[in-house]
Amino acid sequence: MAEKRATLGFSGIAVGGAALLLALVHFWAGPFAPQPTLETTVAQKAAAIRQATISALQGRANQETVKPNWNADRVTRVTTASLCGLALILSILSFALREPGRVSAGGAILGVSAVAFQFSAMYAMALLVVLLIAAVLSGFGFG
Repeated sequence: MAEKRATLGFSGIAVGGAALLLALVHFWAGPFAPQPTLETTVAQKAAAIRQATISALQGRANQETVKPNWNADRVTRVTTASLCGLALILSILSFALREPGRVSAGGAILGVSAVAFQFSAMYAMALLVVLLIAAVLSGFGFG
């Protein structure tokens, strides 16, 4: 019996590997777009929270719309997520076509690993910003 070719599975591994590599490069070498300093960001967020609190206490509605901007960092995150999804789809198709299980699983594991790394890094940074904002607000006497 001839062994099946695992074309879709190996494609899933390649795409999942590229996604994981892109996520790692973005984490270690990024951000690629110019970023405001941490002090500026925390001060702006603290001032915005203070102003929103005052507006809410006075009964005024504070409606501010933020227009999303596309920069190199956002494109990198979206590309990583797209590659992760493609790796998972290729792995599922590989499994459905009864290609070898190790190959199918390899692409799925790489895709899930890239997405998990991206989410964990994003939430760790968000937690750090929240802690810094809380520290600044407590310095203003709001905590």
